[in-house]
Amino acid sequence: MTDRQPFQSLSDRLAGRLPDSALHDGVPDWLEMPLRHWISASLEEEYDTARRVCLRLRLTPRTKQNYETRLVRADIPELLDVVDAILQSHPGWSRSENVYNVHRMAGTFEYWIDRLAELQDVLSDGGSSYRIELDERRLVRRVGNTVEQALDQAVVAAPKDAAAHIRAAWVAAYGRNPDPDKAFNEAIRAVEEIACPLVEEKRADSNKSTLGTVIGQLKSMPHKWNVILPDRSGDPRNAEGVVVMMELLWHAQHSRHGGGASSRRQNQEEAEAAVNLAVLLVHWLATGVLRAA
Repeated sequence: MTDRQPFQSLSDRLAGRLPDSALHDGVPDWLEMPLRHWISASLEEEYDTARRVCLRLRLTPRTKQNYETRLVRADIPELLDVVDAILQSHPGWSRSENVYNVHRMAGTFEYWIDRLAELQDVLSDGGSSYRIELDERRLVRRVGNTVEQALDQAVVAAPKDAAAHIRAAWVAAYGRNPDPDKAFNEAIRAVEEIACPLVEEKRADSNKSTLGTVIGQLKSMPHKWNVILPDRSGDPRNAEGVVVMMELLWHAQHSRHGGGASSRRQNQEEAEAAVNLAVLLVHWLATGVLRAA
């Protein structure tokens, strides 16, 4: 359900307070019962799914518990992992819609779609710091609406492979189990999917183009490229600004090769910054902000 404006309690409105927009990590008290209810509803008539989730999470049913009961009665710190594992494992994603089934019964495509909508509402209404990433079928951390809209715009504008890489980068940075090294790899690959054939078509065709060689090409022939934003005099601006952003992303990846003096694992803050930068670059490259002069 979509509200016309952010919810605000009567007492807050009367007191002149701003709407509560805080996001909450973990499972606060008010989210525990709705999440347990969702787990139970999602696993109705899904014995194999419940078993798979328990095995993947290394959870052993306790005395007089079956797999479903073990998940529904999971400890509070386990609940979000259970929800995330169900999203990754549920067969409802791949079931074809049965046009003859007019009832939204357990086990049907329609029933799973209802459960997804229910979970999205529960997480949003409860102020959870997580939301469902439908394309990746898992939970990701919620960030500001403006940032998420930028991702959506980049995905829509980008070619298929670049869109897949930038989504994978996003999940690696903001998912339940962040992987900063993977976030960097996928972010750079997303940019390369567009930049390489745009700037170095022949090298890209022979799989010899990288973001590093693209940067070199743009720097060596600055007169051949400009951006849609004019300079102070109103003339076309060269690609220097785009090159700086590309270099920020390229040179910040210290996990690319092992054994070097500066080689190390990326940290979470670096990964988030890299992915956000890559989102902007993907959108700019996909929409023609960088163009041949």
